[in-house]
Amino acid sequence: MITLTTSAVAAVKVALSRAADAEGVRVVAAAGAHQGVRYLMHLENAARDGDTVIELAGVKVFIDGPSRAATQGIRIDFAASGGFVVEDHPAPVAPAGSGLRH
Repeated sequence: MITLTTSAVAAVKVALSRAADAEGVRVVAAAGAHQGVRYLMHLENAARDGDTVIELAGVKVFIDGPSRAATQGIRIDFAASGGFVVEDHPAPVAPAGSGLRH
């Protein structure tokens, strides 16, 4: 499961209050450099087919099927410098298309 820190929840709630149609935040795991994982976040209007939707402290978090395994156990914080930081990923994730599963 994903964890949002108190500061991350507050930052997402501020962003949601400024967006007319946004219902929550989508977290996507994408292939990064050197077989790492890069996490992307953006405001989302509604769940899509196949999404997992979790509610954390009043914030809806949407996760698509391909990102589900890679987002297990991550912790999202909002840094004082003004950006989201993903921490504590428990294990490396197999590159897309490798056939490996965790």
